[in-house]
Amino acid sequence: MIFESKDFYVDAVDPIDIQEIANVYNSNPEFLMRHTGRDRVTHPWIRNELAAMKGAGFVSGKIVEKLSRDIVGVIDFQVAKESYLSLLMLHAQAKNRGYGRQLYEAFEFYACRHQSTQIRLDVVTDYNDAVLRFWSKSGFHRYKDIELDWAGVVLPAVVMKKDLRPPELR
Repeated sequence: MIFESKDFYVDAVDPIDIQEIANVYNSNPEFLMRHTGRDRVTHPWIRNELAAMKGAGFVSGKIVEKLSRDIVGVIDFQVAKESYLSLLMLHAQAKNRGYGRQLYEAFEFYACRHQSTQIRLDVVTDYNDAVLRFWSKSGFHRYKDIELDWAGVVLPAVVMKKDLRPPELR
């Protein structure tokens, strides 16, 4: 286990998890269409994405509900002085229940325990305004506009950052 929250734990993705990880992605066809140009992903696509993330120094984690032991999401991140949260995706059936906030807060606690002073994330700006609102409410601020190349699709995005240091140390 990498880290946990009240209802979930995050562990490294194993090859046997590919089908369940694909199910999480495929439950979000609007996200997939906007970010990859396709409404479904295949097992080879998932394996390639996991390999690409690993090659870029990211940890790919499965989000597991403690009670059912079902994989309900995926998370890709790097933990460093400036940690980078690349992806936090829940299965469509697990959305709008406060799980995203619970998982993000557990990730932030994990990053702080590893001496992170800041978290960065990139948010696609023309996809879903609720995503930007979620991160803003979580304490993130716009840092700069960028173009994000995800799976060969170039998307307008914004880098958002959150300072984890106490106010007196900023």
